[in-house]
Amino acid sequence: MLLLCLAGSFIYWLPYFSEIYYVPMQHAFGFSNTQLGMLSGTFGFASLLGYAPGGWLADRYPPRLLMSTSLAISGMGGFVFARFPSFEVCLVLYGLWGVATSLIFWSALIKATRNWGGQDEQGRAFGFLEGGRGLADAAGGAVLLIVFAWQGADSAALSHQINVRSLSLIVLAVIVWVVMRDSSAARPDTKSKSSEFSRAKVRMVLKMPLLWLLSLVILATNWGMWGTIYFTPYATTIYELGDVWGGAVGSGKYWLVATAAISAGFVADRIGTARATVGLFILMAASFLLFAAVPGARGLVPMLLINSTLAVTAVFALRGIYFALMEQGNVPLALTGTAVGMVSVIGFTPDVLAPLVSGLVLDTWPGAEGFQILFLLVGVVCVLGLLASVIIYRKLQAGNE
Repeated sequence: MLLLCLAGSFIYWLPYFSEIYYVPMQHAFGFSNTQLGMLSGTFGFASLLGYAPGGWLADRYPPRLLMSTSLAISGMGGFVFARFPSFEVCLVLYGLWGVATSLIFWSALIKATRNWGGQDEQGRAFGFLEGGRGLADAAGGAVLLIVFAWQGADSAALSHQINVRSLSLIVLAVIVWVVMRDSSAARPDTKSKSSEFSRAKVRMVLKMPLLWLLSLVILATNWGMWGTIYFTPYATTIYELGDVWGGAVGSGKYWLVATAAISAGFVADRIGTARATVGLFILMAASFLLFAAVPGARGLVPMLLINSTLAVTAVFALRGIYFALMEQGNVPLALTGTAVGMVSVIGFTPDVLAPLVSGLVLDTWPGAEGFQILFLLVGVVCVLGLLASVIIYRKLQAGNE
């Protein structure tokens, strides 16, 4: 599980680099909000194309091979990124990272985690995964942010940050290849013939109403996750906290992830994943709608910290448990890779749309108004996710009666 957590954290350090270093990236690369949105959108689009075939790979090849390969590819791309290449080259790099994470990495990680958790502790397994990823993000992000500030918080310091993260990916790729065992992520029925890719498996997955609703739950949660990404420029520009303290708001949220995700996992195993999902969506929607209703100002920093804490808690608690709905909904283990790939095609469309829409909104309505419109959009999508989670809860309750 430790390797799964570290790999699940490190693989996203570079494509989500702007989450903490949004404004410094604009200064170093000379990119606008729209251009940064296009980069993230390219990553999301490439990821979207890779999720479905990535499910097939996860059902066919061992996690050790897939995970170490994707980590190495991402790290090598990072060394190019550290040289501040042109916008066109950055588009290629973000596309490469999208392929590495979704086609090769993502479904393998989820299937390995589901296997690790067994039938009765799915909430805990995914909670530990998301919590461990968050803890790695928090610890690594905090240390690197301190180094960034100590080195002068300039373009040279930013390049150093990228190089360190790239080297970390290469080292972890070697560790995964050497330490991880191919059989460690297997439960007995993973070797059945049904794990082979076929049109019949896809048809089976498409006929499961739970998975379509799960796609909407994941989609709404990821819109919320993208909303939290913009807390950094929101704090930096609207609340006038500066690059370092604004970055601290972005990296500091990861200290909440471990507590939120792991606690949600235990709660989900106790009261049911579906019921926990409903409650968390209520909290997440309310938090973003509050940001949409109240213009930011330096005097409202306490509100920023409290409300962003609530939003982050809800988002990452949901990310820690939503895949556990597959076990509660009796999705066969042999279909895990295919199911994850198919629901991810819909569930992770915010990786394409959210950065593009967000960049356009912030460039069209500069200042606090743009952020209010952005958070209103996120809040509305969260309400849709709440409706989907309520339907899942009612369906599962009816099935248990």
